[in-house]
Amino acid sequence: MTTSISAVNAGSSSVSEMVVKKSTLSDSTKAQLEALGITATDGMTESEAQAKIAAAKQEQNAQNQGGEEQGNSSESEMLAEAKSLAASVGVSVSSDADLTEILDDIGAELEVMLEDAEGNPGILSTLSSYLSQLTSLDERYESLQNSLSGMYAAMEMVSTNNKIALGLS
Repeated sequence: MTTSISAVNAGSSSVSEMVVKKSTLSDSTKAQLEALGITATDGMTESEAQAKIAAAKQEQNAQNQGGEEQGNSSESEMLAEAKSLAASVGVSVSSDADLTEILDDIGAELEVMLEDAEGNPGILSTLSSYLSQLTSLDERYESLQNSLSGMYAAMEMVSTNNKIALGLS
């Protein structure tokens, strides 16, 4: 019986050595992964974990910024709003125009309308409303572009880390 007990002890100590070898992440990295809801996988390197942490933080920042704006609108929703505003202002929009072109055209038309409305204060409140809508759309579009840019940068970083981890670069 003593032979089987020592064999079990030897087996359990080799299992604990394997667990120690598989987990190469620092305690702070593990804590950051857990805080972000990411599970640490066996064999995950410190650089892979840091890349996942950075990508998750970037995604959270993008969601927080989008949530503060107007419910994280998509570009197609903003395009529809811009076309509606253009119709209200009297700007004709081609079907293939992009959002920046539409916003620029609306801005130019509002400038012309403001110059014409100098003697008519009744129109100024309507123009002010159009201008605030235009400003809101412009700011939301810029925020969306910044979020996309950040996401692409995080994806590029993860890609680079994967290439390095696999020895491809």
